[in-house]
Amino acid sequence: MTLDTNHSAAHRPSALRVVIAFGTVYLVWGSTYLAIKLVSQHGAFVLAGSRFLCAAILLFAIACWQGAVRRSDFTVKSWSNAAVVGCCLMLIGNGGVAIATNTVDSGVVALMTAITPLWLVGLDRIVHKSHRPTKTVWIGIALGICGIVVLKADMLLPAGLAATSTAASSSTTTATTAAVSTAVSSVGIVTMIVATFGWALGSVWSKRPGGAHSPLVATAMQMLVGGVAMLIASVPKELAFHDEWSLLRSSPPDFITWMQWSYLVVFGSLCGFTAYIWLLRHQPASRVATYAYVNPLVAILVGWIFIGESIGSRTILAAALMLGGVAVIQVSNARKMLFTRAPIAAE
Repeated sequence: MTLDTNHSAAHRPSALRVVIAFGTVYLVWGSTYLAIKLVSQHGAFVLAGSRFLCAAILLFAIACWQGAVRRSDFTVKSWSNAAVVGCCLMLIGNGGVAIATNTVDSGVVALMTAITPLWLVGLDRIVHKSHRPTKTVWIGIALGICGIVVLKADMLLPAGLAATSTAASSSTTTATTAAVSTAVSSVGIVTMIVATFGWALGSVWSKRPGGAHSPLVATAMQMLVGGVAMLIASVPKELAFHDEWSLLRSSPPDFITWMQWSYLVVFGSLCGFTAYIWLLRHQPASRVATYAYVNPLVAILVGWIFIGESIGSRTILAAALMLGGVAVIQVSNARKMLFTRAPIAAE
């Protein structure tokens, strides 16, 4: 799928191209969470930063080939815009995902990304001075918060049961293990809350004027800055936890890991983002935003099939609450756009 930047709005794309683009965004982006989890075991920020740098170079090459690059794109203002968006999306958003997958199942991490639209409601009002959220939107936010609470309870339950069942044999050791497990789970949850906030802030900020003319060039600039930021951030992370460059030396990526890394570069960054940008130019934004419902379900199934990640009843309930909250907000936004022609918040 290539991005046709000069495509006329008068010509509708074929149904087959639309299906392929949606399939790419649905399936590819949903599968990247497991790949991120596996690759991050060898140095989360180092490999993620190098991935975005490589993807940025390839995107710049594609943009040059399509004639989408303009000298006016590379101004101080456009680079400043790319720096904010790139750091929010890549460093905070994707970096948070990479960290969280070390302590939380990849499917659960993908599920928590579904709360991003909940952040968008407040951020869109602050940054773009949009209308005050309606009662329906507040209901959606409440459902999303309930989903996080249920998800947290699901992660605490196994530790509590383990401590109870083995207390007679080794109460001290079991209690310590349970406490560590609970703490790690809490870190994963909090990390994802911060990551989704960063992704939402970057999405809202990207709508501000001053970016590159071509969306493809803008994305490449954001990836370039974000990749550099992740490599820089890997230094203090290495000094504090010894889990970046030291881990890369002690556990160097093998052939399979590099194949997974390449999958993230080619399919996750290039194909996924290209298909997403193309869809935004040819389909309603509210329809494109349905990837927020499908990606978590794909990630949960992929994690269960390939590495046996568990799918508990509470996880299913949390998924229903979170995705239900997102659905309520999307319906409210779509209804507002229908009757007032106001723009929908950035996805």
